[in-house]
Amino acid sequence: MRRTGHAIAVVIGMTGGCQAIAQAYFQQRVDTRIQVTLDDVRHRLDAYEEFDYVNNSDRALDTIWVHLWPNAYSDRGTALCHQLDGMDKFDLHFASEADRGSIDSLDFRSGGQPQSWGYDPAHRDIAWIKLSAAVPKGGTVTIGTPFRVKVPEGRFSRLGHDGRSYAITQWFPKPAVYDRDGWHAMPFLDQGEFYSEFGSYDVRITLPANYVVGATGELQDGAAEEVWMDSLARAPLRQAAGKHSTGGSFPPSSPRMKTLHFRQDDVHDFAWFADKRYQVRNSQVQLPNGHVVRTRVLFTERNAGLWKDAADYVDEAVAHYARWVGEYPYAMCTAVEGTISAGGGMEYPMITVIGDVSDAEELDDVITHEVGHNWFYGMLASNERDHPWMDEGMNSFEELRYMRERHPKGGLQIGLPLLGRVTSTLQDKHRVLNELTYRLNARRGLDQPIDLPSTCFTALNYGAMVYSKTALVFDQLFAYLGPDRFDQCMRAYFDAWHHEHPGPEDVRNAFEQACGLDLAWAFDELLGTAHKVDIQAKALEGNMLTYRSTASTRMPFPVTGMRDADTLGVDTLGTVWVQADPGRGTVTLPWKDADQVRIDAFDRTLDIDRRNDRVRDHGLFKHSVPHRLKFLVGLERDDRRTTYWTPALAYNAHDGWMGGLALYNTTFPSQKLEYVIAPLFGSISERVVGAGRVMYHFDRLRSRTCENIHLGASVNSASLRDLGPVSRWFLRVSPSVALDLRNGSGQTRLRHTVTYRTVVLQQHSQGTVDATNVDALNEDIYHVLTYSVREPHGLMPFEASLTALQHPAFTRLELDATQRFIYDTRKHRVTLRLFAGTFLRRDDALMHREMGWRLYWGSSDLLFDHAYLERQDVGRITAAQMTKYQGGFKTPNALGTSDSWITAVNVEADLPIPALSLFGSWGAAPYVEVTQNGRRTSWRSYYEAGFGIRLVRDVMEMWVPLVYSKEIGDQLELQGFTFLERIRFVFALEKLDPTRILRRITD
Repeated sequence: MRRTGHAIAVVIGMTGGCQAIAQAYFQQRVDTRIQVTLDDVRHRLDAYEEFDYVNNSDRALDTIWVHLWPNAYSDRGTALCHQLDGMDKFDLHFASEADRGSIDSLDFRSGGQPQSWGYDPAHRDIAWIKLSAAVPKGGTVTIGTPFRVKVPEGRFSRLGHDGRSYAITQWFPKPAVYDRDGWHAMPFLDQGEFYSEFGSYDVRITLPANYVVGATGELQDGAAEEVWMDSLARAPLRQAAGKHSTGGSFPPSSPRMKTLHFRQDDVHDFAWFADKRYQVRNSQVQLPNGHVVRTRVLFTERNAGLWKDAADYVDEAVAHYARWVGEYPYAMCTAVEGTISAGGGMEYPMITVIGDVSDAEELDDVITHEVGHNWFYGMLASNERDHPWMDEGMNSFEELRYMRERHPKGGLQIGLPLLGRVTSTLQDKHRVLNELTYRLNARRGLDQPIDLPSTCFTALNYGAMVYSKTALVFDQLFAYLGPDRFDQCMRAYFDAWHHEHPGPEDVRNAFEQACGLDLAWAFDELLGTAHKVDIQAKALEGNMLTYRSTASTRMPFPVTGMRDADTLGVDTLGTVWVQADPGRGTVTLPWKDADQVRIDAFDRTLDIDRRNDRVRDHGLFKHSVPHRLKFLVGLERDDRRTTYWTPALAYNAHDGWMGGLALYNTTFPSQKLEYVIAPLFGSISERVVGAGRVMYHFDRLRSRTCENIHLGASVNSASLRDLGPVSRWFLRVSPSVALDLRNGSGQTRLRHTVTYRTVVLQQHSQGTVDATNVDALNEDIYHVLTYSVREPHGLMPFEASLTALQHPAFTRLELDATQRFIYDTRKHRVTLRLFAGTFLRRDDALMHREMGWRLYWGSSDLLFDHAYLERQDVGRITAAQMTKYQGGFKTPNALGTSDSWITAVNVEADLPIPALSLFGSWGAAPYVEVTQNGRRTSWRSYYEAGFGIRLVRDVMEMWVPLVYSKEIGDQLELQGFTFLERIRFVFALEKLDPTRILRRITD
């Protein structure tokens, strides 16, 4: 390898890209020939490659950029590793050197002459070749090189091996795309994988003779191999003994080697799969134009029961896509069961690998999606890195359409308990799954526009927006245009751009020209923005419907007319599509006798809330929907609003066992207005206690600064420890407003939040002391302003908050910052927490002891933010339950109390043993020493250390102090604490609130 000319090659490559912007459309061609041998002992490929690069641009090229994607698995510094780290997938980061992958032994030559080449400065999986003679416009250059690939372990790779099962994908030196926008040399990533030049592939694979191989292309001169494969296809089915069985043991490799020769024209990639355990099933399908496509599936005994009919699924997928999108020009289509880290499935030209599935319907679904990529990516070769919706999203719509036709009563194969009962009323479960996936983030204000580069999406949004929302947009377009006109549009797009590189404007132009309509609402707004469109029915007078649309463009929507119908689920008068201008407007309907109408009665638009889509022409509540009470849980219904109920049972030491009822509307997806109320009756206190909360979420903002605004209030009440004959209880009311600040796009995004809340805390005392009635009320009002930032993902997740707290007695400021360091694939970590607090103002006459800082708090906190089995008064250190609060010490003590400042550092280190951790803390606080010479203020530091057992991190933990400062030890001795009495546990009840789970899902 030579590095001569490295800097100049980079400049030339960049300059070429800039100059190419003004060029008209052109397309390069790359014809590739490879000879490769598999070494299944060392998991290595030894190969030689030649490619003919045809320059169809209008300028000479003296530099060619090349992908060396096996190097994406080579070390921790690759773009792929950084991306996986941000997705909390750490297998590659912590992989051993033996399990990593790479490509080496490169020696690029043309006409026998060595060419200068080198690696991209930032990415070792990209290289440049500086040609000794520029390839002119219309010219061709042939470049050859030997290369060797170390195949990585398959648990973190798509190119990989699982034992001696091989998935050989994106494995050879491959020229990047050069188009009118310049060079598209990109590092390999897990999202937005493909953008490649078309050409021919001629590949010879040498490996032990008993390997079963599936590959891109047609087998050449392989009569004996085909006879053997056909015999395997006729062999009896071998099934695994149990559901946890593997694919069977690997038989020894044959000492005899064979060479399989595959060839294919008009594809832009070549992949192959090899396993000695594969079973085979063959089929074929005849397309409308008479073309016969041979189909094949390869699978192990692990999932043989599911795969026995899989060749039929391939047949159906090819036939449906050929009818709906365009003809399939190739002779073969293959699906392979895979055990590598490919997710649900992964596509390559003419062949796809499929991961584990739960049942036959899901296997049909995944195979169809991956086979469909032969059209969307395989033949319509868009730039998936820049516009992933053109590949994954459009394909997901056709998959949705296929599943509707093939499995009309199926859908929602996600394996959740109670799902059958919850979804029993749904008519189109295939579409509902896409809609719920989209609404998960859209209803929380966390969604992103569809037409972003793949690198801009969070992992959750990549699925929710690129796949699901795009499918919904095209489903709305499908319903609007109708099947025939939609298919005409799709085939026009395919006919114009198959085997080329279309862009978003090409999809739109093809559709608009074919249907003769302006589709700005679909391409500009629904695909181009994150607007949550809501079209509401406002009034019905005769045949005039008044509506309100939050769309920014003219948006079509369907209206269904009813007459004398008890529900809006019956289409009695018909359905028409009308055009809605932005804002409030009126449209004329074809029915003069309709007494009620419903917008989008059959759920075919991207309406963010359909519960405001109905209106009557009579009655007191013309556009209300009925309300119902339902047990436990459910999905949002379009035709009604629901309050859920469930018996509630709780316990604390002061109220005893508490029974009651929980009423709530929190469901899936999230609601703009959410409420929960849980009144309880205490068996010991004989008092009504409990909690309630109401929140309104402004989750449909179109703001550059805020993603969401949360406005609400909470209330809770419980008993406190009695003081002799005096019983006590508290009532806490807290209104709040929180602003989630917008922070741009990216796979990992810092979350910035500003929160203001008021806490009104009333503590009641009531009883009789010495024949005197006691009825006292102590009220404190706190104002809390907090700025917080967090990054929950990656190798070093962190969170920090800066809080100002005001009370008539004081004003104080505190910093609470936590940094975590992940150190293995099981996400064990070292956690470092820093706390610092200081009083800015205080009125000693109004101060109470609980208002000061403390190193250890136990089961009490100033604002009553936390829930305890036994809430203790501040100063008592006997409670075993604790909160990691302020100083965060775990050893019970009353030291470090301060009304000026405090600082503490807490360290928790997981051991590479399940649930076991070590901890240590250091803290400092001032103290006042009174001597005969007067008062002197100084400060003292304290420390502690021990071990802990975590059942659920930060929710259910036990901590055992072993060593501590002498001052702490002396206090423990003075209190008479035994070893067992020093043990503390965390039981964060407030984090177990099931009505908050959905809002807490990170993206």
